[in-house]
Amino acid sequence: MSGSMIIIEPCAGLGNRLLGLGSAYAVAQRLNRKLVVMWKREVGCNIRADELFALPMEVVEICENGFKKEPLGQLKGNYEKKKWRSRAGRFLECDDVERIKEEQGYEGLFRVIEGEPVIYMKSFGPVCEVDAQSFSFLKPSPAIEKKGAPLFGKLDAHTIGVHIRRTDHTEAIANSPLELFVERMKRELSGDEKASFFVATDDVTVRRELCERLPEARLIFPESGVVTRDSKEGIEEALVEMLALSKCRKILGSYHSTFSLLPSYIGNIPLETVSAVK
Repeated sequence: MSGSMIIIEPCAGLGNRLLGLGSAYAVAQRLNRKLVVMWKREVGCNIRADELFALPMEVVEICENGFKKEPLGQLKGNYEKKKWRSRAGRFLECDDVERIKEEQGYEGLFRVIEGEPVIYMKSFGPVCEVDAQSFSFLKPSPAIEKKGAPLFGKLDAHTIGVHIRRTDHTEAIANSPLELFVERMKRELSGDEKASFFVATDDVTVRRELCERLPEARLIFPESGVVTRDSKEGIEEALVEMLALSKCRKILGSYHSTFSLLPSYIGNIPLETVSAVK
């Protein structure tokens, strides 16, 4: 349909945003529509899209850091949101998207999108089922490629990605304890003496404990010591680690962690959740 488009405003942290973006891309491809991305800088993801990615669709950069911190950026962002929302026949907040998904499933949400030639959606998660093809468009920016190059060069055909999520993720802490990762990594070593492990974690103590408990293993850690995601450098490091995981031959991931899931889609590689939950 001429002039039809999907306008997506991905919300929350980097992982959730990528799920929203990748799924919106998949729906746009299915409906043969233009996709416009409203990328906002805010607490938790205060970085421009073009600093992270080379995206093949139109991206509108907006700011939600408040009038006190960035008055001009906030004004411009408000103007852009109002302009693009005025073009849409329907606007869906995050809660609207989640409600439709809960009541009607992904197909119900797809019918809503299909029924509006121009729709603006905010989402902190997927708007359809995703797979590796949903992220085929995703390319890192030259700056991220350069930042990650030393780490990517250490990975080979025997490298297994390991993502151990901690800090505020209570489900991962409870259901994916370090002991299970150690046992699983030992099994990998027994089957492949050349195996190495790229370890991504948001807890620096995990790195030390793995070195102590797996002295025979070749462990690869990120070049940066940054593990928090509340700064621009932290977001850049998160993407570098996500891309590094996607370049491994498979991933041993944490329970219910988007950060474990996304690299398996980006790299089209197997994901095994290391969990006590069967």
